[in-house]
Amino acid sequence: MSDRLGKDQVAALLGWFAARQRSLPWRMAPAGQRPPYAVWVSEIMLQQTRVEVVVPYFEAWMRSFPTVEALAEASEDEVLRHWAGLGYYRRARFLHRAAQELVAAGARGQGGAAWPQSAAAWAELPGIGEYTAAAVASLSCGEAAPVVDGNVKRVVARCAGLELASDTRALHRESAAWMAAAMELLPKAEGPGAWNEAVMELGATVCTPRSPACAACPVADGCHINDGRGPEDAARLAEAYPLPPKAKNWIELELVYGLAACPQEGGVLLVQRIEGWNPGLWEPPSLVRESSGASPEDLQAAWQGSGAPGQLGEELGVVRHTITRHKIQARVHLLETPADTAYQDPSQVGLTGLARKILRRWV
Repeated sequence: MSDRLGKDQVAALLGWFAARQRSLPWRMAPAGQRPPYAVWVSEIMLQQTRVEVVVPYFEAWMRSFPTVEALAEASEDEVLRHWAGLGYYRRARFLHRAAQELVAAGARGQGGAAWPQSAAAWAELPGIGEYTAAAVASLSCGEAAPVVDGNVKRVVARCAGLELASDTRALHRESAAWMAAAMELLPKAEGPGAWNEAVMELGATVCTPRSPACAACPVADGCHINDGRGPEDAARLAEAYPLPPKAKNWIELELVYGLAACPQEGGVLLVQRIEGWNPGLWEPPSLVRESSGASPEDLQAAWQGSGAPGQLGEELGVVRHTITRHKIQARVHLLETPADTAYQDPSQVGLTGLARKILRRWV
């Protein structure tokens, strides 16, 4: 069996996609003809984030920032507040900075001649890598730029029988070549943007990491995993492809948070993170607990010595959180503060993910 799809299989996948694709707010026009602004925003949001999570964020974003000018003119705090909950906040900062560069270069509205017209031009903007550049260029102006994301790599590894780890450059390279070869076989009525979306949709809804629906796959007859096997056997074997990446080396941290709220004003004492993860976002004051065996007196002294406001009171409980390579155990204490303490409305600022967990539980 060839490790590439044939013309009939390419047509079958496109037909399946036309009939079965999910209705999503950024698919407001045929692939290759969409406004680049909406495509760009959606692709940035979809990085490392599930579609069902992104949909309400995208809709709220487009209401608040309907054009590139609206985004460029917004403050960073306003941008981060709209992003709060999606994580990986550098994406929002890069989106904001790129919008300012686009407007400075003459881009207006949601699209037009002043917008980048190729993947290479998109890749020159902050925060836009190879995948995003290819996706936006193929979906907005029809450039034959193959996309390679986790869904694509999984489909390719299984169809071609590639025993490569999901995070290797080798699998990325093979996937790009596989996608490009298929684009050479596209029917005249279909463009590369539709092909990119079709393969990603297949990976997201049928060729899933666990329990893939091999019996419903439109390209099963061109898949290495399916060759000579029934759907159930193929599905079991498919879960082994691609090979798993190397395990992460986690850094474990214990943090102490002080929570002070003013129910009458609907406010919470918040501080803005300056460095480390999530710079620019807000959360209750905290410190890194150097020793889990520290006495209450030592902990109070460390709190005072850190410059954090107020005095720690009783411990309310523990919240666990992960971010990048860090596993965090956060011990949350009541915080006793002076009468003139200034509280903030948490709905008006961008909060860290851990702060949202704390406030949902105790405020």
